Amino acid sequence: MKNKKNKVLIPILATTILVGGGLGIAYATNPQDKPISVAIEENQTKQVKLTEKGATKIALEKVPGTIKEVELEDEDGTIVYEFEILSTDGTQKDVKVDAQTGKVIKLEADNEENEEEKDEEENQAKLAKQTKITEEEATKTALKELPGTVKEVELENEDGTIVYEFEILSTDGTQNEVKVDAQTGKIVRVEADDEDHSEKENNTQNQVEKVK
Repeated sequence: MKNKKNKVLIPILATTILVGGGLGIAYATNPQDKPISVAIEENQTKQVKLTEKGATKIALEKVPGTIKEVELEDEDGTIVYEFEILSTDGTQKDVKVDAQTGKVIKLEADNEENEEEKDEEENQAKLAKQTKITEEEATKTALKELPGTVKEVELENEDGTIVYEFEILSTDGTQNEVKVDAQTGKIVRVEADDEDHSEKENNTQNQVEKVK
């Protein structure tokens, strides 16, 4: 959703429509749960007559699913609750509810995410046309090099060489990336997942500091 000025973060519970149409609350289980952003001038909050809970119910009746984010916005003088909802059919939608009247004033697909997914699918299809070995063959090669469980695989263009990039959780519990040439079937690179490696380094550093 668009970034607005003067945002004030307030904790929010992930809300979802339960089977049968009942409104349920899914309590936040980790600090990454999305917050509500208030993106209007402080003096405009007086125009808000509808509570967040009331607006949430209206939004989820319109688009059943799970709320990922909600914020108050000023749209040409009208204060609205803007909800980003992951609907039950798996699509991302934006629902805007008038903060005074409670009317749904806009319902639209989250174009940014849809466009990104479309672009990625087109890119993968384009790269697939340049491969000579199948994903199944490349998977066997990758797992022979590094036994474990494949968590993710995608095609990439690395300096003109098309490769299958595998994210593998190895048998020793580490996360690694294995790249297989999509034309020759040869292993191009094996390396530790940077994110996993950094996390382990931070944990080690924390443990050392505790010992001190």
